[in-house]
Amino acid sequence: MTAAALDFRQLPVEPDEGLPQHFSVPLGDATYEFRLYANLTADRREPLEAIHDFAPAPSPAAPVSPDGFLVLRIDRRDALGLETILLRKVVPDPELVHEAAELAVIVDRVEIARGNLNGSGSFGSAIDVWVARRWA
Repeated sequence: MTAAALDFRQLPVEPDEGLPQHFSVPLGDATYEFRLYANLTADRREPLEAIHDFAPAPSPAAPVSPDGFLVLRIDRRDALGLETILLRKVVPDPELVHEAAELAVIVDRVEIARGNLNGSGSFGSAIDVWVARRWA
């Protein structure tokens, strides 16, 4: 599956609302519940505006762990009830398509300010997540 063949739309993630975050998106005959949370070990002494980029380091000489990770859970709500179709750590990489049953998800960017962990405010966080239906 190539991302270019799918019609992606950006999810309504509001970085200033902080994490964890939850919202619903209707697509086709179902409504999808999206839940995002971040796992980040941040120094409590760093400023609230300190940004942690979750993207992997490009071509490191030795393995380097990102500052943290984003977990995405997708539940499908339809006439049959509620079913979890994805629960995993997602990697910010515009070339990587995460498959979740009939959905495809791309995570472009995950930059989390320490102040947006369990808190809201304009601290400079940026989270870009896109979704498309893989089939009708």
